[in-house]
Amino acid sequence: MANNRLATLALSAFLFLVTGLGLSSCGSDDNGTPDIPDNVCYDFVTFVSTGDRGSVFTFQRGGDTDLITLTAAVKIDTNKIKPGSRVIIQYLPSGGQGVYQSGAIKLFGILPILNEAIETASQDTIESWGHDPVKVRVLARSGEYLDVWVEAVYGKAPQRFVLAADEATLGNEYPELFMIFVTDDDMGRVHQTYASFNLSKVWDLETSKGAKLTYYTDDGAETMTLRKQ
Repeated sequence: MANNRLATLALSAFLFLVTGLGLSSCGSDDNGTPDIPDNVCYDFVTFVSTGDRGSVFTFQRGGDTDLITLTAAVKIDTNKIKPGSRVIIQYLPSGGQGVYQSGAIKLFGILPILNEAIETASQDTIESWGHDPVKVRVLARSGEYLDVWVEAVYGKAPQRFVLAADEATLGNEYPELFMIFVTDDDMGRVHQTYASFNLSKVWDLETSKGAKLTYYTDDGAETMTLRKQ
């Protein structure tokens, strides 16, 4: 069963940055593009390592669920994707296990995404950046990561896309976080934009029970509470 959260991701967005992922082994059409099964899975994962024996990815399905380890019999081009980075992968289980169980996978594609840690700043500074609206498709915590898929308008690249903490609230049970997007061009086109923000700067605080997150859509400011489980 495909991951419904990401099932509408366009195949054209994915980069096949692997060595030994023979198109003949996973099927291809006349244009040399791999055949992608209808039930393919898409997930935000951490690219752990790669070598001659294959590549390792880990992720949590959501919240504080158990860590899942996936292994693919391919070698990743580490000049383009660094070990330790968060990516989205397109895959199917191939070791006899079910979906969202550890085991071998058949890897079809990898999408590099924005990887950033939380910035800290004063409330005044955060407000001075301004903000432009986004349409949220996915906004979910996976362990110490906030996985994000938004539709956003920009030209070449956003001026700013960050997760910022109000430094005055870091001692609170729920420090206040702000997901800030600022466009470079109000007349740009809509882009599918993906990120995985590392929450550990706030999540690892002994006083923290989670975080309060604010983000901005066409309807104005929206808030959600992320809680440790």
